[in-house]
Amino acid sequence: MKISILTPDLSHNCFGRAWLLAKILQKHYDVEILGPVFGEGIWKPLADACDFEVKTVKGYESGHFEARKMLRMISGDVIYASKPLMPSFGVALMKKVRTGMPIALDIDDWELGFGKEFYNSLSWPKKIKDFYLSRSDFRSYYYTILLNKLIRFADDISVSSNILHSIYGGTIIWHGRDTNTLKPERFNKSKLRKKYLFDIKEDVFVISFIGTPRPHKGLEDLIDAVGFLKKKSILLMIVGIEDNDYHNSLKNKAEGLGLKDDIIYFPPQAFEKLSHFLAITDLVVVPQQKRAASYGQVPAKIFDAMAMAKPIIATNISDIPEILDGCGWVIEPENPRLLAETTQYVLDHPAEAGKMGRKAREKCDKKYSWHIIEKNLIKIFERYS
Repeated sequence: MKISILTPDLSHNCFGRAWLLAKILQKHYDVEILGPVFGEGIWKPLADACDFEVKTVKGYESGHFEARKMLRMISGDVIYASKPLMPSFGVALMKKVRTGMPIALDIDDWELGFGKEFYNSLSWPKKIKDFYLSRSDFRSYYYTILLNKLIRFADDISVSSNILHSIYGGTIIWHGRDTNTLKPERFNKSKLRKKYLFDIKEDVFVISFIGTPRPHKGLEDLIDAVGFLKKKSILLMIVGIEDNDYHNSLKNKAEGLGLKDDIIYFPPQAFEKLSHFLAITDLVVVPQQKRAASYGQVPAKIFDAMAMAKPIIATNISDIPEILDGCGWVIEPENPRLLAETTQYVLDHPAEAGKMGRKAREKCDKKYSWHIIEKNLIKIFERYS
């Protein structure tokens, strides 16, 4: 049996979820991934990490994409649509209407939250203008609302968190990570520090954020926390910085706080290199803010850090408290001073931090590793074989 996995955009980080599903499913089925490219090529972290067929169609700045071409390119026996969005689930529904092909839908974010946050920020005149301009943009909030109303036409549903399960039902498929590949003992911390951080001293405590910086992810809070610490023995490493207005605003904020020499930035990295950056990290921070965009979201980087046995501080958002129960520090969101105090505690208690990291690794292997996720994922597609 062949599974066609549809993703709404191959050029941004939403491709990560489709890639994970494909990597697990390809052990049992023939797999292909299809989707539009709205940016410059396939998302850089995964551009060289695909050992299955990837089919692309052109996406346009207007929000249009080559939907008819994409429909013709689907060659699977069943469709697995990543996210209830027009370029993935919308295309899947069109294919189902034409051919009767079954659809499984994967939901890893509360997509309505992203649009709701943007929509609520507009004045009424701007809301009216946005509605008029967005009628032809298939990525708009209004198409997201429409596609959410059509979820009932999916034959199966998978979700990535308990909160999303409470909304949509279905089978929980955690983001998870391959714990057979992500093993801390495989990496030499000292050598990798010299490679990426050059002449940094061994006693410098490295805090990292590794992912795609966005407003709801709390980078401003993390930068403020480093400012409160004001210690030369601390280095904040942010991996995933690009040349755009928001990312540049983070740099400006850090400079304004006098932290220019306390933060190091790296662009998005190839997926296989993320383990290198985790290896040189002493503490991973996931400072999600309490917003509609983060409701139901479980950042995949938590599982990366767990697999690499790293101490983790994260905020009380979505399923994070359950995931890190007994193996990490969970604090209230949007509180930089509390984040600074918790970071200082981790720094002052290295033995406890190491123990927490080892517990995180054990929990990840037992509950969130690919070999565990695989069992539930395969059950979804057994009836289509």
